[in-house]
Amino acid sequence: MTMATINTIEDLFRILNENPQWLEALRARLLTRELLELPEKFAQFVAATEKRFDNVEQRLGNVETAVKSIRDDLAPLKGTHARNAALREADLIAEELGFTLVRTLNQQDLKALVQSQNTADIPVNELRSFRRADLIMEAADRAGETCYLAVEVSFTANGRDTTRAVRNAGFLSRFTGRRCRAVVAGLHRDNRIQTSIESGAVSWYQLDPQALEAE
Repeated sequence: MTMATINTIEDLFRILNENPQWLEALRARLLTRELLELPEKFAQFVAATEKRFDNVEQRLGNVETAVKSIRDDLAPLKGTHARNAALREADLIAEELGFTLVRTLNQQDLKALVQSQNTADIPVNELRSFRRADLIMEAADRAGETCYLAVEVSFTANGRDTTRAVRNAGFLSRFTGRRCRAVVAGLHRDNRIQTSIESGAVSWYQLDPQALEAE
């Protein structure tokens, strides 16, 4: 075999490209075993690191799922806690809004009220929800005129509470022929209902944290 002449670095590169075994021999001579094994070890390191990150992400996912489950379990308890506090403070709610409490209506009272009316145009699910209202009060204003307060209660009052309160107030006005005020009550409130409060569509009553602690 005729030995190629090497005059430039390009000649060397060309010969090594044409003879891969020479390239490997040269690499082995110039580089230590540690350096030669470095790409493979680095790939192993990357793979191991990615596996650890996958395990961490899985554990974080499990923690997030557990936290969400706890929050979901606590939500009904917090709501019930707030509603019980509102029932105890019914007189204070009426007073703060400028009324005198006459009585609170229970589900049987609301059932009788609904059954005394023609409600064929009202969806059954809305009537059912109305009869499960958090707090309905018969009250008297400063002039002694009878009116009603439709209160929806949550730990944190939100748009859903506002919608129900306004709807229930509308039903009460229709069923009784009396003025009715929509009210939302809670320990906190979603900022997104501020517009409804400022417009007068609903009134806001903040529960005293001590009222919740009284249970």
